[in-house]
Amino acid sequence: MRIRFCTTSIIVLLGLSCVTAFGDHIQRTSLMPIDEMESYGSVLTVSPQEIDLGTLGPGEESKGTVYLQNSGPGTTEWFAEGPDGWILSENQHLSGQTSETSEPFSIRLAYLKETGTLKDRGCALILRLETGGHETVLRHEVPLGDLREEIRFLYDRGTISVFFHVKLLELSSTPLLDLEPLRMDFGTTSPGKQITKRILLKNRGRESLKWTAGVAGGRGMPPTAPPSAGAYVSLKTEVSQTGPYPVGGPFPEGIELSGDWSSDGGYPSGQGEQNILRYRFTGTGIGLYFWKSPDGGPFNVFLDETFVSRVDGFSERRERGEALIFEGQPEGSRLLTIINGAGRLTLEGLRVFGKTVRKGPRGWISIFPDSGFTTRETDYINVALNTGQLAPGIYTDHVFFQTNGGAADVEVFLTVTTETTSKFLDVHRYVAGSDYLYTTKPQFEDPRLQLKRYRYDGIAFRLFAPGTPGTTEFFRWFNPSKGDHYYAYDPKGGKALPGYRLEGAIGNIATSRLSGAKELYRWFNSENGRHFYTTDPAGEGITKKGYRFDGIAGFVR
Repeated sequence: MRIRFCTTSIIVLLGLSCVTAFGDHIQRTSLMPIDEMESYGSVLTVSPQEIDLGTLGPGEESKGTVYLQNSGPGTTEWFAEGPDGWILSENQHLSGQTSETSEPFSIRLAYLKETGTLKDRGCALILRLETGGHETVLRHEVPLGDLREEIRFLYDRGTISVFFHVKLLELSSTPLLDLEPLRMDFGTTSPGKQITKRILLKNRGRESLKWTAGVAGGRGMPPTAPPSAGAYVSLKTEVSQTGPYPVGGPFPEGIELSGDWSSDGGYPSGQGEQNILRYRFTGTGIGLYFWKSPDGGPFNVFLDETFVSRVDGFSERRERGEALIFEGQPEGSRLLTIINGAGRLTLEGLRVFGKTVRKGPRGWISIFPDSGFTTRETDYINVALNTGQLAPGIYTDHVFFQTNGGAADVEVFLTVTTETTSKFLDVHRYVAGSDYLYTTKPQFEDPRLQLKRYRYDGIAFRLFAPGTPGTTEFFRWFNPSKGDHYYAYDPKGGKALPGYRLEGAIGNIATSRLSGAKELYRWFNSENGRHFYTTDPAGEGITKKGYRFDGIAGFVR
């Protein structure tokens, strides 16, 4: 039997054909008048016939109850069928028996507070139908406005329908705080610098949201912050919020992504078993942050290439998920591998245990603005970290938000290193036909280099380390149909790039001549549409292959 549900009111259909159910078989019969049915056997009735669930906005829920009763002798077996288009979760079915005593049948409709891609499709709804201690769950996405749906009860004498009505609004009736992200990784830097990132604050309610932000001990804030266990590593990229995800980076040290990943708000999101994450780390344990969704499914987790767990990424709603992979083990160097299944997997970040994490000193965090009113707009809250007084190490703190629409806090992490860190990155060149691939992390390119049989061509030049003053990120694109890589410091490429997919930054390049820097020349072949980069003004003889000078890409070492 196939059962689906939704809140509705019940109407007895008389003098019409109906569906009759016996076990797993369904046949069509005709309904007889009620007086004849009462003399013949049981009759299932429902009251009330229609339920008004009122108005709902994001994050709100409404409930209604109808009563089932058998007006004839004995009991009546029935099963329920939900409204068309609703998806039944986990193949749950709801059926029961009703006697002369009326029994409640509960209908609960929840309008989810969605974030990410689902919010653009309409109102995400969850419908729960309950009776006799049993429940079935359905989900659906519908446009804003009025919604009227039908629930059908099938039994051996006919069909009864219940209808429910609800008005779906874009905003909830009260202020509702929504923050992104809830964890911020400021990366790695040297002492004496100031780094700024932004928190997006939204109000999901119709009334104005009044908010204040600060650190522990500030006015109106908690006196102390909860301790942070382990160090957080984010997979969020600012390069691309939508479209392909740059699998080439930039990532924290040790992370490698392979497969066909897209960007969901800057986070890697992929569907299918070709999507793999590998992370080499040192610690006593590790945890994973990800998103569950109706499109999600199970994925496998390996440690040092040994299977350790299977994590379920499915949920009736889009929500954050956490998985503790292992903890409390002797400290050591390990390889974490995550292989997706058939469902969609969206990754947020990782938490590495066993590292010493310090609370930042008083005054190291500045927040601006630190208060305001938000209605329909998105407010951007700047969080600036001053590293001037910080010794090398990992630091953390919390940014708290107190509002009339709920409270929340955002975890902040920063790694400070010594000045001895190398300021330059060797750029290795690989060649496959007329395609030139430049990378600073050849160990993470190995699967592609082996698959397409790239030939190693040595170190071509050196880029600057991220954060070097006077430099900016140097991005890489790839066109699979042409078999060509393109490089530029403009995040949009500096020109139209149809068919090219952004693969991320490979390092930093100077936009003007720095001490010890030299020009990186770009050459272009108009016949095959391919590019070549070198510090040689003569192009290493590339003109003999049809290439022409195409400008200066920047300045390198």
